Formats: sequence, structure tokens, C-alpha cells
Amino acid sequence: MRQTLIDLCAILEEQKAVLKNMLELAKEERQIIISGESDKLENVIRLELKELNKLGAIEKRRTQLNAQIASEMDIPEAELTVTAIAEKAQPEEKAAIRKLQGELTPLIEEHTAVNKENRQLIESHIEYSQTMLELMVGVEDPLNNMYGGDGRSTQDDRKRKGLFDGHA
Repeated sequence: MRQTLIDLCAILEEQKAVLKNMLELAKEERQIIISGESDKLENVIRLELKELNKLGAIEKRRTQLNAQIASEMDIPEAELTVTAIAEKAQPEEKAAIRKLQGELTPLIEEHTAVNKENRQLIESHIEYSQTMLELMVGVEDPLNNMYGGDGRSTQDDRKRKGLFDGHA
């Protein structure tokens, strides 16, 4: 069982390293969004996807190790958590697992917060862009469009309020 927990700690260390990289990329993404340098965004997203793929591979290994840990510690796999493992581990392994838990938890929370902020910034930017586009082109009322019930163009006094006509 000791080796299994050592393997778990190694996997958690790998996950921690990848999460740190992802957090830094998310912070960089936030700066790019704020500064409006959309040309740099594609590169950061590509790097984030690479890190996400790494994390997925590591997580797959950790999941495979779960069955072995659950069996060795007599914990149902559905109830297997870092806390449950630490409770049944020997003092040395327990300390290592708790240390990693203490390092990973705030890292995950910060990454979640930065991603949430990035999502809100992007949504705000999209809303702003949509509003600007509507001001320039004008908004068509979808219930009162340009064609009548017979399919012919309606002749009313509606005038476009936007500067551009919406045709490219």
C-alpha cells in the first residue's frame, strides 16, 4: 500500500505542476482580454489546450490508481477522496497527502476564479461589440420584418437608424 500512495503523491505533484502552468496561462489570458490584444489570444488558448491534454492524461492515470487504492484501503471507489485516503494512511504518507491537498486546493480555487473572471470579461466584450454593431447597423424587429404575409416586400415608412446598411 505504501508504494501505491507514493505513486498517488507523484501523480498529484504532476497535476499541481500542470495546474500552476494553466493558472499562469489563465492570468495571461486575462491580461490579453483586458488589453484587447485579441491577436495574442489564439496562442495562449493553444497552450492552455496542450496543458489541458497533459492534465487529462495524468488524471487518467490517477483514476486507474483509484481502483487499486480503494481495494487496498477498503474504501468504496465512489467514496474515495484525498481526505478518506489520508485518514487511513500511515503518518508519513498522511502528511505528504495532506500537504499536497493543502497546495492543490487553493490552486484549483484560484484557477476557477480567474477562469470565471475571464469568462465574464469575454461576455462583457461580446455584449459591448454587439451593442456597437446594433448602433451602427440598426436592429431589425424580428416580428415586424421586411416582408408581409404574402412574401412581398412591405412598403412602410420604417427607416434604418444605423449608419451602415448591414450588407457586405
